[in-house]
Amino acid sequence: MPTRSRGSGERRQQKRADRNRARRRAAGTRAAADLALGKSLDLLATRRAPYADLLAAIVADTLARFPPPDAGPLVEIGAGTGQLRAWLPPSLRARTLHTDPSARALMALRARDGVAPGAAAHAEALPIASGEAVGVFGLCVMDAVADVDATAAEIARALPPGGRFWHFLDMATLLEAPFAKLHASNLVPIPNVLGDPADHEWPVDILLLDRDWLAGLLDFASATAGSFAAFAPTFAAFLAEGFDADLATRAFQAVASSGERRHALMSAFVAASRLAIERGYPARKPLPFHSGKYLKSVLDTAFADAFEIEESGIVARAISRPATDEILYRSLCLGHERVMRERPTRLLTAPAAVNDSNALLEAAVFVFVARRRG
Repeated sequence: MPTRSRGSGERRQQKRADRNRARRRAAGTRAAADLALGKSLDLLATRRAPYADLLAAIVADTLARFPPPDAGPLVEIGAGTGQLRAWLPPSLRARTLHTDPSARALMALRARDGVAPGAAAHAEALPIASGEAVGVFGLCVMDAVADVDATAAEIARALPPGGRFWHFLDMATLLEAPFAKLHASNLVPIPNVLGDPADHEWPVDILLLDRDWLAGLLDFASATAGSFAAFAPTFAAFLAEGFDADLATRAFQAVASSGERRHALMSAFVAASRLAIERGYPARKPLPFHSGKYLKSVLDTAFADAFEIEESGIVARAISRPATDEILYRSLCLGHERVMRERPTRLLTAPAAVNDSNALLEAAVFVFVARRRG
């Protein structure tokens, strides 16, 4: 008996120790995720800073065209550290509950604005009664939620008939979900290194290649000692049978975020394609892909049943300021930035006449507004 009792006690102690280790690991994972999120939000704030007035104007204009009721609570999903709150008119800030699954982000939001009410919650499970909120806001969150359809259903639950949902996307959409769908279609994305993404209303930030054709081109480059073969590790995650969307996205972004690597990819891809085609390899034209427009199609579908979609497109604003350096043009469109010493032929909008010595700033945002049906 004593031996059995001692053995049972040891097993209980082991189970407790295992549970405690699991809790510590989970806490460590959450802390690491919160830290990574904080760094990402800080980087976004830095990138937004030159365009803050324009982005705030787009938000204000949208809320003026599609206003919330004069009274009643408002909710923000995925509030992060409070970037959207900073752009809201003061009268709306006072009525807004800011929600985010990250406790660290909410702490930063409160530090930024001590009176901001916040609640830790996922967008798929808001801490309010059905029909209680007269409006729901979001900034760069619908591409990051775990389940878009579930989030749309939860927003519909939270709103009464006539309540509105406003979503703003001013940065590049997250890519894991579209990359998984592209892989299922036998397509491999590469950064658009063959043209200017800003030549279109929706930036063409990605080009799509047939997966089998790309694998053959890499084999050809390897056999001929071509420079394109050096990019085989970049495409390994896309060509693997067991697709890992996170790994593939990191490999894509490692190239997309580096001007030097983008140029190297362009040169190597063009050279390998020309040589392979000259030797009889079939030609394939890359397909254009707009990651922002992909999110538009997702939202248009997810909100179609319970909502009337009032706005779903690019909204741009421009402002002219005295130039303080040699930069005469700067623009931000869904994460794609142009900083130039002369104005490009294609602008994001049609500003009023600008003095040639002034700098022109432009910003463009994907604005989505949907009104809850009765």
